[in-house]
Amino acid sequence: MKIIKILSLVVLTLCLPAMVTGQTKVGTSAANFLQIGVGARGAALGEAAVSNGNDISSIYWNPALMANVPKNQAYFNHIAWFADIDLNYGAALLNLGNLGNFAVSFYSLNTDQMKVTTEIYPEGTGELFTVQDIMVGISYGRSLTDRFNIGGTVKMIRSTIWNTSASAFAFDVGLTYQTPFKPLNLGMSISNFGTEMRMLGTDTAVRYDPDPLVNGNNDGIVADQHTRSWDLPILFRFGLAYDVLVTNNQSIMIASDVLYPSSNDNYVNAGIEYGLLGKYFLRAGYRQLFLNEAEGGLTFGAGVNILNFHVDYALSDRGRLNSVQYFSLGIDF
Repeated sequence: MKIIKILSLVVLTLCLPAMVTGQTKVGTSAANFLQIGVGARGAALGEAAVSNGNDISSIYWNPALMANVPKNQAYFNHIAWFADIDLNYGAALLNLGNLGNFAVSFYSLNTDQMKVTTEIYPEGTGELFTVQDIMVGISYGRSLTDRFNIGGTVKMIRSTIWNTSASAFAFDVGLTYQTPFKPLNLGMSISNFGTEMRMLGTDTAVRYDPDPLVNGNNDGIVADQHTRSWDLPILFRFGLAYDVLVTNNQSIMIASDVLYPSSNDNYVNAGIEYGLLGKYFLRAGYRQLFLNEAEGGLTFGAGVNILNFHVDYALSDRGRLNSVQYFSLGIDF
């Protein structure tokens, strides 16, 4: 009963801030691909992953979790996003024992080629362009005590649209804490705290006439359109994970995160994981609880750990945008 009361209090504390709504902040940041979670395991748990995880994909949710990875590991995740957009994430981790864990990661969004259209040529000018977003990160995490982990990531971000691009630097920090109530773990992280992004390139060049009322002056001066700078999507996560059941053959874990994004209203994610023999896993969750006009929410997935291989799959409902599939592969070495 004491554990139930504690969990109820924590969940209520998490949910109340998310129920407070105000003016929407959607569309007020750049590099929004950074808000698309990576790793089929975390996606299947409804993205409630800030306080649990033991593979490299946990770097995305909370870099302190990488301290839980016991071996060197390579990891790849592919997301079949909507509108023929591909998202790929790759990472490699080196376990140095008492010195902690180091990792490098790469995250990219790519589109198919699209036609360049104008008011004069609405069917296309014959030119093609693509959109690409990339993130390269270097991470470090270690255990300070048997209960307390810390971690951080420094990353470079770049967005490109045709001949225009923008770059930024950012960092993530996180920590995890195993409470005296041993099955209960807490985690928190701040992601994407960094510089602003401003699009620059030849596509912003225009021909400018300083005074169209005067004849004979130079009416073709090359000028540059001044684009606005935009903040990165800063995201604060706080969550808990509770092991409801742990035996030699079976395990059940529940998790809940509250998220405070700079580019949206607050909301809650929740998930549950069932494990059999420590090798086979079934997962389900719900994302963006208490968020007005949320698209979708239900998530499902499964995972298998065989020898040194970790294979995971997730399906995430995105409402009117249909469902999104995640495929992940991790290899210990």
